[in-house]
Amino acid sequence: MSTIDFSEDPRTHTDQQDDTQLGELGYKAELKRSFSLLSMIGFAFAILTCWTAIGASLTSAMLNGGPAVLFWGWIGVCFFSMFVVLSMAEICSAYPVAGGQYSWVLLITNFKSWGRGLSYITGWIQLAGIVCLGSTALFQVGSFIAGITILNNDSYEVKPFHVVLYTWAFDVIFVFVNIFGNRLLHKINDVALWWSIGGFVISTVVLLAVTDSKRDASFVFTGFFAESGWSNKGMVVILGILQSAYALAAYDAPAHMSEELHNATREAPRAMVLSVIIGFFTGVVYIIALLFCLVDQEKVQGTKTGVPLLEIFYDATNSKAGASCLQMITLICQVFAGNALLTEGSRSIYAFARDGAMPFSKYLCHVHEKYDVPIYAILVAAFFEAAFTAIYFGSSTAFNTVMSIATAGLYVSYLLPIVTLVIHGRKNFTPGYYSLGKWGYLCNWVAIAFLTFTSATFFLPSSMPVTGTNMNYCSAAFGITFIFGLVSWIVTGRKNYIRSMDVAVPVTVATDKIVDESTSIDEKASH
Repeated sequence: MSTIDFSEDPRTHTDQQDDTQLGELGYKAELKRSFSLLSMIGFAFAILTCWTAIGASLTSAMLNGGPAVLFWGWIGVCFFSMFVVLSMAEICSAYPVAGGQYSWVLLITNFKSWGRGLSYITGWIQLAGIVCLGSTALFQVGSFIAGITILNNDSYEVKPFHVVLYTWAFDVIFVFVNIFGNRLLHKINDVALWWSIGGFVISTVVLLAVTDSKRDASFVFTGFFAESGWSNKGMVVILGILQSAYALAAYDAPAHMSEELHNATREAPRAMVLSVIIGFFTGVVYIIALLFCLVDQEKVQGTKTGVPLLEIFYDATNSKAGASCLQMITLICQVFAGNALLTEGSRSIYAFARDGAMPFSKYLCHVHEKYDVPIYAILVAAFFEAAFTAIYFGSSTAFNTVMSIATAGLYVSYLLPIVTLVIHGRKNFTPGYYSLGKWGYLCNWVAIAFLTFTSATFFLPSSMPVTGTNMNYCSAAFGITFIFGLVSWIVTGRKNYIRSMDVAVPVTVATDKIVDESTSIDEKASH
């Protein structure tokens, strides 16, 4: 049980107390605490940027249910997501460690053998989701640049390798920012928050002000379209709702930065919950604005720019310069998102390697003394993000699978620690600064039901009839990830992955050892 007094005045809380609690959880504090609540909300919302994600996925939403499903589905997804984020925030408050979901499974079960195995699988699924989401953010940056170029140059013919090269260029930039600009990351995230909020206000106001002919309320709130080939309206609605689920993924981000946050047991959960609340309000307002200004639906869906949102801007302003400027706002939002996702991905890799779960763990968990960052973890995260975007070279449909893995991986990783908490028993759980109290089980069960439903439906084909080109390969890719994790566990994970918590010897993978409670000192397992 932690010796931290959670009833204390947060204004008197010190980083030393955070480090002490981290040590009690079995980890040595190696990362510098430089993030405040505001910068952490900026970090989380930079990744969520729900309003830009909604604009980017507008075409798919219009094919699967149309305006009614997009609007009401967003409200429904946000409502149920609050149960999820509250459940996760409670766990994060008790266990503010960079590993996030997979670490929570391990700590909730108190390092039992089945908990270690489940935690290990959770870690691989979580990493797949985060890295793939980073690739989608990079892809959005590349596609936005290509779209703006096409709008302003009719003779330009975009090629897949153009988009990929754009993404790789920004991937390199993000690497440099994350390594050499680490001390400025909290400032960058402050800017990201205000840029995103300001961009949302400007885009919404301008769009509504300059669009002369607007749609009526019946189109916005009750318009229904089923153009994806599915004849069952229920399936159309489900697939439409998934677009909202994609836009609201990744609210676990503050958890992975908790070892770099002041008063993490209090502020990390607050940042998680507040990012969803802000995301809901900005998202619902932006959906209404977009739908009222969606004058020529067919033109938007078939735009030669490949960016439906850009076409809406152009139709509204009747100006290439004006549309380009509005699109640049969302482009920069995606740049902030891509940079933040590389940070999140690198911290997840660092934490997983620190627990001895990855090849070359000794290097991946090493924190550079001068720059205070896990450089090798950053490089590995950037490499895999670039590798996944390279799939677009061969097939845009195949890259859509990467987007599906991103959302499905994250949602499954949210599900597993909440299920573990319920199975292990809330009575055996010692909450941190925040506790759901008597509402805990209700909140957890609603979250489990919602996550189970959405996770299952992410594997459905998005259009009918199913062919080799429109097939949703998420199930195959997810299965490969699961099998890889399982085989890795059998071969090396069960021997090298963290065995038990020894609070007297905080974890430092490069030099320390973890001792299994069921073994003698001579049988130490290298961490």
